[in-house]
Amino acid sequence: MTIFNEITQTQQANILSQYVRDDRLHQAKNKDNSNLRKILLGLASEFVRFRDKANLIYDEYNPKSTTDFITEWETQVGIPDDCFSNTGTLEERRTNILLKLAGINTTTAEQFKNIASILGYNISVSTGIDTSVFPLQLPFILIDQVEAPFTIVITLPASEQADGLPLELPFTLTSEAPEILQCLFNKIKPAHCNIIFRYS
Repeated sequence: MTIFNEITQTQQANILSQYVRDDRLHQAKNKDNSNLRKILLGLASEFVRFRDKANLIYDEYNPKSTTDFITEWETQVGIPDDCFSNTGTLEERRTNILLKLAGINTTTAEQFKNIASILGYNISVSTGIDTSVFPLQLPFILIDQVEAPFTIVITLPASEQADGLPLELPFTLTSEAPEILQCLFNKIKPAHCNIIFRYS
């Protein structure tokens, strides 16, 4: 990404020449090898260098594209922590930063979905469980009636489920969500809520 369009030294010199008067004294502004043209080319090279540097800084301040400032970004969002390490590929580290930023003040179902989508998961989110409805439909969740209104249920596609149990069961009693998603959601959820992960 760029904040300024990239142009060549010659193009920048042509732009500068438009600000020089069209009189006999300055008629050499567009003549190759003239002293005035050389001055304009010299000035143009600094303008081009400034634009390139501004574009580089713009990229570095964007967590999606940063390279030189990756450590600074990680420090600002609190990485490493118990969910994220500051090792791994540059792309993984950028994703971790985006996840941490997305998790700030997360309270709505849509925000939880957006965070999961950064990791490539298509989840559904529901809040509150009615424990008084009978007969129970499978898969069902066993939970205390007092906790039910303060429960967030994250449902992942069955394809994201780990091998082994509970794949062989006809319903889900407990499930282990992808580790990073589970860690992050438990960290950013409202303090008075519980999160339950299940598979569709």
